[in-house]
Amino acid sequence: MMLGLRNPFRRFRKDERGLASIEFAMFFPIYTGLFFWAAELGIITIKSVMLEHSLDVAMRDLRLGLVADPTPEGLKQAICSRARIIGQCEDQLMIELQPISTQTWAMPNTPVTCVDNDEEIQPVVEFNPGRQQELMLVRACVIIPVLFPNLMLGRQLAMDSTGGIGISAISSFVNEPS
Repeated sequence: MMLGLRNPFRRFRKDERGLASIEFAMFFPIYTGLFFWAAELGIITIKSVMLEHSLDVAMRDLRLGLVADPTPEGLKQAICSRARIIGQCEDQLMIELQPISTQTWAMPNTPVTCVDNDEEIQPVVEFNPGRQQELMLVRACVIIPVLFPNLMLGRQLAMDSTGGIGISAISSFVNEPS
């Protein structure tokens, strides 16, 4: 009885037509997902590097006294003019500027504050340009959109209601004497 069941399937077992189609159907979604994951990660990394660089250059100008009266809007403009790859930078960027005590070296114990797109009123952050010879800490956060929110990497990221994620950069400098 068992021998009778094997004979009808023997023909299919030895037939190799369509084998490549099965492999393609199994692995194509995986390779496509990996491609989109790499593209998303690359774009996030590029924007993060641009934010870091722009913040460092803007803080160098501030440290050297090239910015006469620093304001949050002026620093946003200085950072965003160098980070053109970040879309809607000035609307989505939040900057904190605060002195650090050289006696205690106490760093802020709160996370970097980002723009809250869910609320009309934005969180209040400290913006204190400090005095001469004072160590200053600068923290910047910008919300960038996720291109593929429903694919591999996008599902792993903590997004806000607009589908954006926060990337941050931190820098420090000492105010130079006038």
